[in-house]
Amino acid sequence: MARFLFLTWPGAGNQVPETGVAGALRAAGHEVAFAGYATQADRFTALGFPFHVLRVADGRWPAQPPDDWMPILPDLVWACGGHLDDVPRLLAEEPVDVLVVDCLMFGALAAAERAGIPAAVLVHSAPGALLPPSGPFEQLLLPAVNAVRANGDRTRLDRLWDAWTPFPTLCTSVRELDPLDGRLPPEFAFVGPVDEPSDPSGWTPPWPPEDPRPLVVASFSTGAAWDQTSRVQATLDAFADRHYRVLVTTGTVDPRRVRVSGDAAVVPFVPHADVVPGAVAVVTHAGHGTVAAAMRHGVPVVALPNPAADQPALAAHLAQRGAGIALDGERATPAEIRTAVDTVVRDRSFRDAAAAIATAIAAAPGAARAAGLLTELQPARP
Repeated sequence: MARFLFLTWPGAGNQVPETGVAGALRAAGHEVAFAGYATQADRFTALGFPFHVLRVADGRWPAQPPDDWMPILPDLVWACGGHLDDVPRLLAEEPVDVLVVDCLMFGALAAAERAGIPAAVLVHSAPGALLPPSGPFEQLLLPAVNAVRANGDRTRLDRLWDAWTPFPTLCTSVRELDPLDGRLPPEFAFVGPVDEPSDPSGWTPPWPPEDPRPLVVASFSTGAAWDQTSRVQATLDAFADRHYRVLVTTGTVDPRRVRVSGDAAVVPFVPHADVVPGAVAVVTHAGHGTVAAAMRHGVPVVALPNPAADQPALAAHLAQRGAGIALDGERATPAEIRTAVDTVVRDRSFRDAAAAIATAIAAAPGAARAAGLLTELQPARP
């Protein structure tokens, strides 16, 4: 039995794959704990995982949500100098055999590199969509990451992927979802999308069982970095004529803040596995978790991406593969959303393209393979 520690932060799509892989390790008899920010503690302890706070980094977490998270997340998480202090302190207080580090915690990766402890990187999306070399995200982060690495006596990076490649890098995606497939480092191991274990939600549809209308599921970000209200409202307005049954999961948007058109069901959250298999289309911000859920079941998407992270690239890639339609997430009108949904529903080629990706996801080894690769890192016992 080995001791694993996952380093995490309160993003959106990163936490589900982490708990899914951690659950597979725990099921195999290993000890698994998490360390991150205090706001995350309840989530992980509710799943039975011990949780430790990264005290220096957490001390800078805002008491009240800012109007815009993006300008402060590099200093708080992605290029956080406090991780250079937090990680060695935690390792001294809670010795572990293997570290598993979130791919965007570059200060923590520098600390792990300096500590020389067996470690791996967990990438919660397609790496070529999330962090392509010379892309806008890298241009934003690279100077700050190199400054933190200099403070940790680490070498300067020419690209952010070079912070991952000293370690085994596990990508919870499939190559069919990566726009840079064929140009990725050989160290990147794709294990397929990973869900966290969950019980059925018990959500009951408000429509009668004999309702013949096709179901459209709209699912938006659970992260705090973007306000999804306009996307939720435009999607609801697109289906006011009741031609479809519409379920909207609003993520961080309070359902009371939107005007419900027709007989749509609007709830904060329903597990994708409970509803996506019966849908004819998924309208989404194009985060990797929702995209993977739709593709897993061969359901085409209409993407309303936020302007950063992996979402624009994933939306464009799905459109290029013919598995969906990408709209301008900031400006798409209800009429454009409705036309796009009608198109992916009526044109069988979209479902066929999504089904091809579903085949790849079904063949992926998933959390069990990720757990197996991590187990190989544990040091030999004397």
